[in-house]
Amino acid sequence: MTVERWCERVWAANPALLVLGATGSAPGRATWRSGAMTGADLGVPHAWGVQVTAGAAVPDVAEAAAALGWCHERGGEEGWLVSVPESLVGAAPWRGLLLAGRTGVFATDATTAATMDAPAPGGVELELGASRDDVVAGYGGWMNDLPLARLLVTEEDLARSDRRFLVARLNGRVVGSAFVWWAEDTGYLSGIGVVEGLRGRGIGRALTGRAAYIAALGHDGAAPDVVWMHATADGAALYSRMGFTLVDTEVQLGPG
Repeated sequence: MTVERWCERVWAANPALLVLGATGSAPGRATWRSGAMTGADLGVPHAWGVQVTAGAAVPDVAEAAAALGWCHERGGEEGWLVSVPESLVGAAPWRGLLLAGRTGVFATDATTAATMDAPAPGGVELELGASRDDVVAGYGGWMNDLPLARLLVTEEDLARSDRRFLVARLNGRVVGSAFVWWAEDTGYLSGIGVVEGLRGRGIGRALTGRAAYIAALGHDGAAPDVVWMHATADGAALYSRMGFTLVDTEVQLGPG
């Protein structure tokens, strides 16, 4: 599969992932659809908590207006974001919105992802199926925001068959996390991080490799052919060395 095809696949999956992130009965979560546009409110007090996207498509004026209206209604004082490929930043529906951020989109084929698992550094154990408290400790620990992690990870999330939650322990202490979501026949990695002070020791690489391997296995009898993630500049070099390819840049646009 070509890099161009990977790019098509991840942008097709992006709206489904927004919905997956907001699915469930947690307070404040909501989803929205109109034509080509998809929206999700994750129920958290951050601008990125309310997002809409049409994937790689350019919606018509009416669809874009409906999406922005929903964002205004849901975003309130915290704001909201529109997610688009970098090539569509100047498209007519989004003129007047301001740049809020850029994130690299990395992908690989599932066959390569399945080879990424490797032994963790000494003293580190990777645990799948940890309790909610441990997942929150790992995720919230590296983000330095336990309340936010508790909003984003619920018992209902942990019970879903289309998600997996991985934590890293060092001498029994939870020090990092990595999540796997499946959507639109792709495996998506997120929530990857290690607490400050323990970075650069290979723990993040071990979490990423194990998560990629789990993603490649699939769920409910279905295996993906693409495994992908969003990555900041801090993680880009590591993911490239592991075998992921930068296939696009996702741009977040917000209100002026």
